[in-house]
Formats: sequence, C-alpha cells, structure tokens
Amino acid sequence: MQADTLAILHTCRERLIDTVRAVFTRRLGRANDELLAMMDQAFEQEQRQLCFDAMSLLANRAPLLLQHFREAYVSLFDESIERLADQDRHTRVELPDELRLIDEEDFELDLAMTKLTTRASFNCAQPLVALDRRLAVLLNGPRLTPEDNPLHPIGLYRALFQALTALDASRELAIFLMQAFERQTSAELPGIYNDINRYLIESGILPKIPLTEPGMQTSEVRSSIPGAMSASVMPTAPMMPAASVISNEQSSPANDVFAQLVAALQRLAGNPVRPATVAGSAVSPPGTLATPPRFGHEQLIQALGSLQRGPLAPGAVPGLGMAPLDPRAGNVVAQLRATPMATGSLPVDAVTIDIVAMLFEAIFDDPELPAAIRAEIAKLQIPVLKVALLDKGFFSDRKHPARRLLDVIAQAGVGQGEHENPRLLETIRAIVTAVITEFESDIGIFASQVERLEAFLAKEDARSYDKATGIVEELARHERQELALGRVAAEIQGRITRPGVPGLIVDFIERGWSQVLSEAFVSQGEANPQWTQALQLMDELIWSVEPKIHPADRERFIGRLPHLIQGLRSGLARLGLEEAWSEFFGVLIQRHVAALRGEGAMLNGAATSTHPVAPVTDRAPAPSKSPSAGQGVSTTADPHLDLVRALEPGAWIEFQTERGTRNTLRLSWVSEFKGVYLFTNRQGENAMTLAAASLATHLRKGTARLLSQNPLTERAVARVMERMQPTTAESGA
Repeated sequence: MQADTLAILHTCRERLIDTVRAVFTRRLGRANDELLAMMDQAFEQEQRQLCFDAMSLLANRAPLLLQHFREAYVSLFDESIERLADQDRHTRVELPDELRLIDEEDFELDLAMTKLTTRASFNCAQPLVALDRRLAVLLNGPRLTPEDNPLHPIGLYRALFQALTALDASRELAIFLMQAFERQTSAELPGIYNDINRYLIESGILPKIPLTEPGMQTSEVRSSIPGAMSASVMPTAPMMPAASVISNEQSSPANDVFAQLVAALQRLAGNPVRPATVAGSAVSPPGTLATPPRFGHEQLIQALGSLQRGPLAPGAVPGLGMAPLDPRAGNVVAQLRATPMATGSLPVDAVTIDIVAMLFEAIFDDPELPAAIRAEIAKLQIPVLKVALLDKGFFSDRKHPARRLLDVIAQAGVGQGEHENPRLLETIRAIVTAVITEFESDIGIFASQVERLEAFLAKEDARSYDKATGIVEELARHERQELALGRVAAEIQGRITRPGVPGLIVDFIERGWSQVLSEAFVSQGEANPQWTQALQLMDELIWSVEPKIHPADRERFIGRLPHLIQGLRSGLARLGLEEAWSEFFGVLIQRHVAALRGEGAMLNGAATSTHPVAPVTDRAPAPSKSPSAGQGVSTTADPHLDLVRALEPGAWIEFQTERGTRNTLRLSWVSEFKGVYLFTNRQGENAMTLAAASLATHLRKGTARLLSQNPLTERAVARVMERMQPTTAESGA
C-alpha cells in the first residue's frame, strides 16, 4: 500500500477515534446524570448495582478507559489495513454480527453488539455509504463490507468492549456501558463521519459520487435480488401467460388452468390440441376414444378410496397392478401413472393423473418445504387426486379448499424445525389423518380442516407476538427517541419563524415547550393525543399574543384563554417544569392584556428583555436524524432497498451465516419510519434486529433470501408450466 494512501487512512483513523473520545469526554457528566436517574428508577437490586458500578468506573477510571479505547481501536484499525493490503478477504476476524452462530454464553453479548452496530449503521447510513465508496476508490478495489471497512462503527464498539475488558469489567457491565456510550455519542456520530468525508474530498478522493456503480446494469441489479419474482412464463398460443393463469381465482373457458396444462402436455407429446368439450376439460387426440376404456370414472374413484386408507398388497385391487403401492411413501401418484387402471381410464381421468403427478413432483422439489411437512403433504396425494378428478376447478381456483389446505400446511412449516414446536406437527398430523379417514367425495372436509389449522396457527402467532411485544416496544421507543429532536424542531421552526412572533414566545417554545413535545412524541409517536394537543396549544399560544382587533377574535380569545393556560401548565407539570417557568406566565398575562387592547404588535420588539431564565433539563432526547432520514430516503436507486421497504410483517427471509448454516426467520415488526426490522422465529424467539440498509446489504450479497410469498400450489403450477414449455425454435417464433 502506497505511503500517501496510508497517510490518508491514518489521518481518517485519528480524526474518528479522537473526535469520538472528545465527544464522550464532553458528555461524561450527562452520562453520570443519566445513570443516577436510572439507579433511582430501578426496581431490582442487580440493576441498581449495575448503575452504581458504571458510575464508579466512569468517575474513577474514565481517562484510563479512554486511553485503552484508543489503543484498542488503533490496533484493530491497523490489523484491518494489513488485511486489506494483503488482499486476503478470507481471513477476516470473527465478528459478532447478526448472522453468526454463537455459543449460548455469548448470546447476550452478540445480541447487544448487533443492536449497537445496527443502530449506528442506521444512524450514519448516508455518510457511511459515501465513505465506503471513497475508500474503495482510495484503495483501488471493490466496495468494502462493514467487516472490511476499518472506519465502520463496528470497530468502535469492538474496541470499546476490549477496553472495558482490559479494566476487568464484567460482561454485563461492559454491555451496559457500551449502551450508555451509544446514547451519548449517537447524535454527533453522523457529523463525525461527514467530517471524514469532507477530508477525503479535500484530498481529491471522489469529490462527486456517481449515482450508479460503474459497469453495473440495472437489469443485473434487479436480477440479483434474492427472492425477486422471475419473469412471467410466456407459453405459445393458445396458452396464457403463467403469471396471468396463476392469478385467476375462478375457472372459466378463458382462464381454465387445467385445459392449458392439458394443451401443453399434448404439445410435448406431439399430439394436436383439441378444444375443450366439457366445462374445464380437454379431450385427447383423435382415435383415443375409439377404444372404450376398461375402467370407468367410478371404478377409479373407488380404487383410489381403497388406496387412500393405507398400503395395498399387489393385486389387491383390480387395475392397480402387481407393484406394492404405499400412499405415504414418495410420489405415489407417479406410480399410479404406470398402472393398468390409469392407462385404461377415461382420457380426461388419465391426463388428470399425469398433471397431478407433475404437480406433486414440483411440490416435493420445492426448496422451501421442510422435510417433516413434505412427509405430511405426501400423505394427501390420493385425496387431492380424487378432488382433481371430481372437480377440475381445483387447478384454477386459488381458494379451492383442497389447495388451501396444502398451502396452509406448507406455510405453517416455513421456519419450523422438527423439534421447535412439536404441537404444530401433531396438529398437522391429526388434520391429515382426519382428511384421509373421512374424505369420500365431499370436499367440505378440506374446508373444515383448513379452519381448524388456521385457528391453531392464529393462537400460536398470538403467543409469538406476545413474546416479542417487549422488544417491539423498546425498539419503537428508541427509534422515536432518535427521531424526536428532528421532528420537534421541524414543527417548531415552521411556527416561530413567522413574522411577528415575540421573542418571549420563541424562547418558551424552544427551551420549554419543545421538551413537552419531545416527551409526547417519544411516548407514542404522532398517534399520541398528547402530541396533537401539544401542537394545538403551541398554535394557540402564538395566536393568543397577536393583537385582537375584531370583536369575534376577542370573544374567542376570552373563551379559550383558561383552556390554554391550563394546558400549558399541565404539559410542563408532567415534566416537573411548571415552577421553572412561573415567571413566564406572569409576563404572558401582560402580553394577553396588550393583545386584547390591540397593542400586541407594539410590544414585539421589547419582549426579548422580559423572558424568564429557565433551566435546560436533560429530559429531551438527543436524536440523530429527521423523519425523512428515518424513512431511508436516498439519492440513488437501490432495488434491494426498495424491496426491503416494500416488506410487510409476515414475510420470511432465509439468512445464511458465514459457516453456511441457514436460518429462516419471520419479519415480525417494521418500525413506523421503516428504519428498523425485527425478525423472530415462529415462536417469537431468537429476536434479531436489522436496519433497512443492513438488510438490503444482505440481500445484495446473497447472505439473505426472501422466500416466495406465493402459496405452495401456485409455485407448483408455475413450475409445471415452465417445464412443459417447448425447448425448440418453435418457442421463439
């Protein structure tokens, strides 16, 4: 690595670590006050002791801690630079990130580190993206991952943990102090990274960032999104596009999926396609009907009824051949295709067996279907075949009870290990058994069992969400804390910058009422009635000191004044600030009297010398971004980020660890501003949080894959149609 490159990197290193240390040193007093307040409010002795230990360490050993912090960060930075210089990306230091499998005793540390680095990455998303691009140019290499980037916040928290460990801090105390460090530095961290970007610009490193990656085509990016829907299958006439076919819910001559599957099957066999002669059915090639079938429709249904109840010995049922048939093992419908009964049945019945066999082959090949669930669905092959023989609407109607049962069973198994929830597997087995033993010709049994399974899953989901409620509330409140300052400032600035607003009112709103607004926003967000009321009171306060010229304004003012004063005092009282602003209300009375006389405008210039001096408290949170930043607005088109923002709770994503292990988790909650995504397993456990940008990065890298949100049977029909597309030049004609 060239000397000038190393010099620039070392300057960036010194700016980052020294500025962060200076910020934390400057806010040590505030951190101690926060810890003291937490100790006063703690109910458990362990929590109070933790607060006390943290205060003691900061009070007595802060300089030594910051010294160790700097040394650890410099060491980690230099190690990262050496790896980059050697271009050895396969020997990364094992980092506790959100996808790594860890020992049970390290889970708490891993989860805490994940949350801290995720929040920091989200907090500094825009400057970090720019920094990644500039470092790639500086190093003349590809874009860096967070693990490779020596300036990423991950390095700061890793170094801080090492520094705390060097001072013999316990793991619990280290995590507690890292959380305090994050709260005190998060507001200024984006500015620090912006300053580093400015330094790189001044050094001539990528002064202007292009909107797209060099050489990256939009189509390539879009096609690389894991889980993205592939292009619709476009079969040759007279078939419809597969995507269009699958979306239809009712069978009709124009959209009959069964007729189109028959047409494709016959085309592959080199037979001409005949139009449908009965509702939803196509006939076989000419000449097949000349020889009467040996087995009628009713005989086929009766034989399948016998097979449905269990394995059949060779020769037990006429027409089923001499090979043993087990309805629970493998694709038994595929075995039926070779029996005399299948080949000697009505052409429509024979082709139905062929199509159902192909559907189950596609189902068994589905990579998202767990083995235990696949085994239970296999038991339903014969009942489903009977349904298809009795009702061709099965293929076209997405809400057909038999299809719904297959789809709900498959969806219930997503993210479900065999031993994670034995009650679920027991319930599915009981439902499958009920269908096998009770189904003859009434498909109502499928509908009733779907309701039974959905009711069970609803209870399980309710338990799952109950377990995640505490985490959700904590994450939502933390996000609102981060956004409160920007949101409150936007509301205030839009009002106090109006012409003629007295300095008295401006001072009260900026230093006093802003804390009331912040507290209301952090509590419940914009849905909080106290937030709406606080905004209304602020508007009324500004209006109340304007000159009242018209009698109607004076009448309204007199009627609203008691409510205004009471509302202002109540809001301040909730935060213990009413007494601190008592002098303000004395001066406000004078302004109201002047406003009633129509003299309010004359006092605007003189009001600045009369405001009371009220203490500034630490109650207002120190957020780091505006609501627009929380929503992830970016200046570049990123299809992966667009995909993340479009996700809704209930989506399943498969994550792959560095060791190759796969873990499927459900999106349980998305924050109000789409900044934080909470994932859990089906039981609401193993919680993991990711920022939108981090999740988009995993999708881009392929370490995360969005599972299909289409039902199992729709995916199977689509695969069958794809497999039956012509492969000759005719398909491109």
